[in-house]
Amino acid sequence: MNIKPQKGMQEYLPEAAALRDKLTAMILETYTSCGFTRIYTPAVESAENLDKSDGGDNLNLIFKILKRGEKLTEALDKTPVDEKELCDLGLRYDLTLPLSRYYANNRSSLPTPFKCIQIDKVYRAERPQRGRLREFVQCDIDILGSDSICSEIELISVTAKALGRIGIGKFFIRVNDRRILRDSLKTMGFPEDSLDTVSVTFDKLDKIGADGVAAELTEKGMPETAIAALRELLEKGSITLDDMERYCSDEAKDALSQLRTIIETADKLSTDYAVVYDPSLVRGQGYYTGTVFEVASEEFGGTIAGGGRYDGLIGRFTGENIPAVGFSIGFERIFSIVSENKVALGDKRKKTAILYKTEDILAAIAKSAELEPDSDVTLVLVPNPKKSDKIYTRTKNLGFNEIIKLGL
Repeated sequence: MNIKPQKGMQEYLPEAAALRDKLTAMILETYTSCGFTRIYTPAVESAENLDKSDGGDNLNLIFKILKRGEKLTEALDKTPVDEKELCDLGLRYDLTLPLSRYYANNRSSLPTPFKCIQIDKVYRAERPQRGRLREFVQCDIDILGSDSICSEIELISVTAKALGRIGIGKFFIRVNDRRILRDSLKTMGFPEDSLDTVSVTFDKLDKIGADGVAAELTEKGMPETAIAALRELLEKGSITLDDMERYCSDEAKDALSQLRTIIETADKLSTDYAVVYDPSLVRGQGYYTGTVFEVASEEFGGTIAGGGRYDGLIGRFTGENIPAVGFSIGFERIFSIVSENKVALGDKRKKTAILYKTEDILAAIAKSAELEPDSDVTLVLVPNPKKSDKIYTRTKNLGFNEIIKLGL
């Protein structure tokens, strides 16, 4: 039998597991201290819900679960076999769709607005490579039931607080609004039914530049006049909301005003990070309806958190429009940065380990009770005193501030 984990799925030695637990605890403590409460949702969702979630490219990465027993036999007996009829369940690809269903199911028992936390595993049938796993952890905070821009400002502030506490160096937060982007592209002359594909190309601006964006849009057969108008905007270099206002209709004026307030207010609340406008930011999920945001690391590069407003997703379950917005920290990216760069994590409480022999168990427990008010205490049994130095070193590597030896 194969002893290796499946491709794209990780297992962790005690030292790494301890680090992951510490990171999770730090993020969770920050979230709860800001008034968010934790919930749990199942890893398995109905295939129908997943397929109708408008999750962009993630819909092609769903781990599907076959029907069982007679239902599977009946599906296989049909000619021709319909692949969609073979599966009725799937593993969640993110935490937003399960949250939306959860809220629709439990709404009467929840406060409004509902501020919640989800820290859990999700699954995507990715092609395994560095930075892309098939099983990974997301750390989400969401505010459901409020259409106030205060929700965006609060999520930005709380997420930045969590990242700042971990200590991963400087970062900045990019913000955009899909309503502004779509309206401006339409005003430039792009057909309404092409706005999604044009937005996907525009999102590549930081990778392929203005020339690359124009070339790709030309390949897609977009109107030359519209491409020329977009190029004129991109040639400005740094694009402001004032620049975008020239390309927006009156329908987008409210969105412009709201986005300006979000950015200005969130930036004033910041300490050592900047909140900036990025007109090319789109985010991949199709369920986003308005504000979108990402956190980028200045020191280590890449995106470390992202989210946005998804006002229409819960309504697919309830039949009524319920506003919602969320922000997710990319836990695996944070874990990689912290572990690979030996980032020191600060703990409020001291961690103490007591190393003891079997015959000293009572003394060890008594010492633990004595220390517990001021320290998190762990008892470590040393079966063979001759190996106490090795056990001491291993315990120290787990991040304990103090190690006490009893009778060794």
